[in-house]
Amino acid sequence: MSVGVWTERLRGRGEDAEPLLVHHVPTGEGIAAVFDGSGGSGSAAALELPAGRPRSGAWVGARVARTAAESWFHATVAEAGRGGRHGHPAALEERMTGLLTPMRSGRSSRLVGNIRRELPTTMAAVRYRRGERRVGLRALWAGDSRAYVLSPWAGLQALTRDHTAETDALEQLVQDPPMTNVICADRPFRIDEAAAEFDLPCVLVCATDGFFGYVDTPAHFEWHVLHALREARDAAEWADLLCAAVAAYTADDASLAVVALGYRGFEDLRGCFARRADTVARAYWLGRERQGDPGFREWRHRTWRAYRPDYERRIPAEPRMPT
Repeated sequence: MSVGVWTERLRGRGEDAEPLLVHHVPTGEGIAAVFDGSGGSGSAAALELPAGRPRSGAWVGARVARTAAESWFHATVAEAGRGGRHGHPAALEERMTGLLTPMRSGRSSRLVGNIRRELPTTMAAVRYRRGERRVGLRALWAGDSRAYVLSPWAGLQALTRDHTAETDALEQLVQDPPMTNVICADRPFRIDEAAAEFDLPCVLVCATDGFFGYVDTPAHFEWHVLHALREARDAAEWADLLCAAVAAYTADDASLAVVALGYRGFEDLRGCFARRADTVARAYWLGRERQGDPGFREWRHRTWRAYRPDYERRIPAEPRMPT
């Protein structure tokens, strides 16, 4: 099963690309990914659609990166068993650079150094291969979009480490730190990777910061995912409920890609997470403090201390530095 959610904060001006969800049935291989066009650094107009509506560099960058990731995945499947290099993240970097660089405007800018980017976007992707009893995967990312594994016993666990100076998930909610690396057309970037393997059944999640960056604590993103799952009758309604939930609290475009592997159907998936949904609701949602309440700050830090060990257990080490 798979679920994709895509929302715009301002109708007709959303800069996230649509989520990428591709599964190759003969090999059991697939990719789930999200792309968040970085509107702050890529706000300048980059093209005008036939209807006359201008589109920003961030809008273009996210969609070009999505196209590159999808074509890269198809190349890796076609090459399977032949020992080629298309499956390496460096090949994905090259493919993205090859598509983005020719689209540069060519205009010089006097804006100070590290602020402005051409066609900038983040990416969080999971490239997986399903076996009989386990799924092997690589998380691939640039910027501050995130990939996770979701389990009934440990909840939501991050598989990526944000490319920001501050990587504490709670502090990021307070500070909104700038990114140190994004996919773009005008300077080198990197795509980091981390390998992992999990027993089946397994749920993989990719999300842009519109989903997780506007909640009171990191645990509340998991609560929204599981609450919608508990209330839904099928995967389509799960997507609809997630869309309505994020639209009610976010201040940004938001996109989400979910892949559930190894379940017998939607009811099996929902049943497996029923107890976890209750646990998260009791521990982090019911009776919570509200912003402006005298005890809000202490409550937020207390709940983060309880949630943090499992959430961070699978975060990779500091990513490699660019050469």
